[in-house]
Formats: sequence, C-alpha cells, structure tokens
Amino acid sequence: MTYYLRRMPHVKQEKERSIIQQQIVQRIESLGFKVTPQPDWGDMYYLLNDEIGIALDYTHLNYRREFVFKFSKDKYEFFYNNHRHFFQLFICESTERVFIIPLSLVMEIFHDIYASGGNFKEFKPNIKLRNGVWFLRFFGQYDITDYLNRYDFLISESKTLFQLPPARFNSVIEVKTLEEKYVQLAEENHLRADSLHAATVDMLKRIGEWSGFEVISEGVPLGLPEFPYQIDCLWYKGGDLYLAIEVCHHGVVEKDKDALKLAKQHGARKVIIVSEINKMERIRKLFMFEGDIKSWTEVWSFERVFSLFESGAKFFKDFDKFKRYGWTDNMNEFI
Repeated sequence: MTYYLRRMPHVKQEKERSIIQQQIVQRIESLGFKVTPQPDWGDMYYLLNDEIGIALDYTHLNYRREFVFKFSKDKYEFFYNNHRHFFQLFICESTERVFIIPLSLVMEIFHDIYASGGNFKEFKPNIKLRNGVWFLRFFGQYDITDYLNRYDFLISESKTLFQLPPARFNSVIEVKTLEEKYVQLAEENHLRADSLHAATVDMLKRIGEWSGFEVISEGVPLGLPEFPYQIDCLWYKGGDLYLAIEVCHHGVVEKDKDALKLAKQHGARKVIIVSEINKMERIRKLFMFEGDIKSWTEVWSFERVFSLFESGAKFFKDFDKFKRYGWTDNMNEFI
C-alpha cells in the first residue's frame, strides 16, 4: 500500500502527459494534417502528411522553476541526415506552452556545443522564463520566445496542398509582406519610406527616444571622429554608449560585424544586428568563433522590430494625452 501511494503523483503526471500530448495531436489534425504515428522512430513520433516529422516531448515544472527535457544527439543526427523536414515540440506542462523548434535550429545549437568542446551523447536542455523571455539552455542560452505555439511553422514547411477547416467566426486576416509593412508603418508615423533600411533606422531611433536615450543615427560614436564606420543607430544615456545597432538588408554582414565589434571595444554595452529571418543562420555561424563579441550580440528580425515599434507607437499615442495637464473649460473624456 505504501508503494502504491508513493507512486500516485507519477501516475497522475503520466496521465496528464498522455492527455495533453493527444490534445496537441488533435490540434495539428485540425490544421488539415494527416497525423501518422511512427513507432519505429520512438514513442510520440509522427509524420504529418507523410512529409514532416515531429517529436512530442513533455515535461512538468520542477522545483527550480525549470522545464527539463532529455533527448539523444544520435537521434537528432539521424533525422538531420535522413529526414530534414523535422520539428521538435517541447511541451511545457500545457497545451498553451508548446515550443515548436525546427531541426535546423537544434542542429545549430549542437554545432555550437561541438565548437565549445562538448562531446556528449545525451543532453538535458531546460526551458525557463526570465524577465518575460523564454530561454532554451544547453551549454549556452537561446531565446526561443518566437517559437512559442508557432504551428504556422508546420504549415509553411508543408509542400502538400490541403484545405484548412472552415472558419468558425467571421474574421479578416491580413498578411503583409516585409516591404508592405515598412511602407505602412513609415507613412502612418512620418518616417522615411524610401527604403526598408531607412525606415528601420528611423524606427530604432524613435524607440530609443521613447526609452529615454539620446540617439545618434547613421553616425560615428561620440568623441571618435576618426571611427572608420558609420553606425546605423547609437543609443546614449549620460554620455555612456548603451547600444550600437546595425541594420543589414542589402549590406554585407561581415562589414556590420566588424563595425559592431569595434563599437563594443569602444564602450558599447550591447550590439544588435537587424536582419531578415533567413539570414540569421548565417549570422550565427559568422559570430560562432567571435568569443569577444558573440556574447554581447543579439540578432533581431525586421518583423520583431516592426512589432516593437508598432506597439510603442500605439502606447505613446495615448500616453502623450495621459501625461498632459492644464486647465480647460470642460472636462476631457477619452473612451
């Protein structure tokens, strides 16, 4: 009897795991996929429309407030060499916390581990929320916030045509290209609209000013007139350089890396590259062996910068009204 009672929490967790994993499979099926179990690969492996492999891995929150997983390097190398269309789904105790990680990113992390001298067949990555950002931690830390509940990644990977289920509610879904989005934001917010690069620099300048920084755009760091590069955006506070940002659209990534590396050597606390999503893998490889700058560098997509700017513009549009004060004939109302 004592043994049975001691096992009860584990039995309950296994039951919850099974229910949640099945709910996620049903959610994928609702997108129009045919989901086929693959017992030869292992437990909770599936094929979607006979073309995309997925693995479901579930864990619960531990006493350290982390979600710890366990998987094998050999199995990932098998999928990378034999079945490139593959996603790992990290399920963090809920159907609302599913990180959909493409195999290419997992292997990129493994390459980082190899470069650092790690030689292990089995890893225990953990996922943890810190200051509103989700991090996947191996030997390094990887921001995976953008991979949360991204079932659209599965859809975009599919080459098979299928019919989406009919919408249950009337709605309008607007999808804009990168070019259309920057033009819209530039026109609505009085930014330069002559190029994606110029509009993005203006957005970064405005974001810095909202945050209380003194911003220099398309110039050299203060006190360094002989600096060999013009940096797209420099954020200062109290005379200290906090951020140096380069926007890489049609430019050369190597030049941006050298410019940011030099800015870091002259006091920048952090450096950022803004780029297209499809260039991020190359940027990671370019910075892989740059130990003196890699740990202080972040790569942001144009889409993420646009989202940040759009949210800020909406907030400060109302906030400007909120902070005004003065006598009026009538009471103002904002609804």
